[in-house]
Amino acid sequence: MWRRFLKNKMAVIMLAFLATIALAGVFAPILAPNDPYANDILNKFAGFSLQYPLGTDQLGRCILSRMIYGIRPTLFLSLLTMTGTIGLGCILGLLAGYFRGPVEEIIMRAVDVMMSFPSQIMVFAVVALLGVDVRNVILANVLIKWAWYARMIRTNVMKYRDKNFVLFSRCVGSGEAFILFRHLLPSIASEMAVLATLDIGWAILNISTLSFLGLGVQAPIPEWGAMLNEAKNVMTTNPVQMIAPGLAIVIVVAAFNLLGDALRDALDPKEVEV
Repeated sequence: MWRRFLKNKMAVIMLAFLATIALAGVFAPILAPNDPYANDILNKFAGFSLQYPLGTDQLGRCILSRMIYGIRPTLFLSLLTMTGTIGLGCILGLLAGYFRGPVEEIIMRAVDVMMSFPSQIMVFAVVALLGVDVRNVILANVLIKWAWYARMIRTNVMKYRDKNFVLFSRCVGSGEAFILFRHLLPSIASEMAVLATLDIGWAILNISTLSFLGLGVQAPIPEWGAMLNEAKNVMTTNPVQMIAPGLAIVIVVAAFNLLGDALRDALDPKEVEV
């Protein structure tokens, strides 16, 4: 599996690229050339220079420094969102796919209800109900997206619940928790990894969109979607201010999608090495 993954040059490049981006966010205080919060109104809309490699914004703040610091909320909040979504969806999907009967009916009817509403409308409704806060944005995304994961994971669990290794484990008296977490969970781990990798791009776009609309990360915290919101009024006079975060979002989302495609190829059990 890993040999197939490592043979895929695109996968290795994307993984290295995303790891570099994540490390840049972790070490932002070291890498950023300036304080991302420092205002210098006399230097607003400054051009490219050694001190300000990407110029400054309408408040004279270093765009590059804010881009580097913006990795933290943009990427790490997306990872946190996906962790919560997969965790909740995985538990409920495992229970629905393995136990069947009343347990499956209750969980899947809840899934049907959640999936019957447009996801973005539900996110807006939850944020409007709980208030404008990044924690509420994450909670809203988890509450909306878990149903899709629960349905996918249930389908995958149903493929394995009657396999010989699961039946043998039941015969020797293994507990239900042992079967769920030692047999079924590892069996569907590859599908979960692919789904999660592909959907991190969705989480980044969703958080950035809500921040752009003023419902997510609030100023003056640097976040790529919030930076786009600040730049929309000066799009013609200072286009770099909008192009930089917009291009960063496109590149990172594309990188996660390419990595997800590579993982799907590497983890596909139908793949046969020649």
